[in-house]
Amino acid sequence: MGSKRFTQKQKLAIVKSANKMGIKKAAEIADVHFTTVYDWKGKLEALGEEAFLAYQPSYPGRGIKLISPEKETSVLECWKAHPGFGPGQVRGQLRRQGITVSIRSIRKIMEANGYVVPARKSPKTACNRFEARRPLELAQMDILEFFINKLKIYLIVLMDDFSRFILSWRLLDETSADAVTCVVSDAIDRYGKMQELLTDRGFVFYSWRGINRFEKYLEHEGIDHTHARPHHPQTLGKVEALNRRIKQELIDQQHFLNVHEAQQAMENWVEQYNYRRTHQGIGGFLVPAERFHGRAQEALGAIARGIDITDQDCYISSDTERSVINLSLNPEGRLTVYLLGQPVDLSGGTLCRKN
Repeated sequence: MGSKRFTQKQKLAIVKSANKMGIKKAAEIADVHFTTVYDWKGKLEALGEEAFLAYQPSYPGRGIKLISPEKETSVLECWKAHPGFGPGQVRGQLRRQGITVSIRSIRKIMEANGYVVPARKSPKTACNRFEARRPLELAQMDILEFFINKLKIYLIVLMDDFSRFILSWRLLDETSADAVTCVVSDAIDRYGKMQELLTDRGFVFYSWRGINRFEKYLEHEGIDHTHARPHHPQTLGKVEALNRRIKQELIDQQHFLNVHEAQQAMENWVEQYNYRRTHQGIGGFLVPAERFHGRAQEALGAIARGIDITDQDCYISSDTERSVINLSLNPEGRLTVYLLGQPVDLSGGTLCRKN
């Protein structure tokens, strides 16, 4: 595209034409990048027409930075692969590929291709934010209900609070204290025992008279059971946010003919969520598995050096079962053994925990 400069009157005419024919089309006719038209449009809205025409821009340094076609393609491909992502999540995912694009530029590209900025929600009363200090210190558990045709389905999800890693889940056409017990038991067998479990006061989790079988199981396992306050869903905010993400990205996007199809789709989604996609709640650049398995600093270091870590299979284990013992391959090619998510030192021929 050309490097021509426009008068404020010409810019105004281009912006007005963009309101009629669309920003990308107007930018193409004017032979400028559409993000430039977005800049002019934003300045017009901020200043008003009279002040916009009187504005005298300066051109220090490099001027307006153009987005390369390759980066624009990368943004759109990432958004297509993750249609539920916002600009911040797209930015984090691209950084893992060694691609740096500002959130502002990403937002402009997405808006020009149909992205609608979500309406701002009314301010909520401030609440205390909490987070566990290490993996398996605290887990959150909840149940999401939806329908497959006319059949009501229950998705039980158990999530590690510190890393947002999904420890276990089950898809059922009915739920019970025994069902949620099995979800926790599966997680313990695979990853180890959590210290505390946070749930709401639903009948499968809590009994108003005595204790139910699920509570007895937790007591037997020595797991502290904490209940969210009644009518206060913010306490379970992390797992509630996870449920919304599952609904937006999976349940609302696909039509399932039966439970088997939903089960397979959920398996794929959880694998992607745990091991491939960045999470805004843990900084925007990490995937939950990196935090859960103690590899956050390695991953952040690789990202800072511009290393593409998206295609590296960092967790070497069976496709069907993830053991409490895992092997990871870091970006430098070194193998590390993880026991219950913690690195161990194999030096000297003995197995010992790293301090």
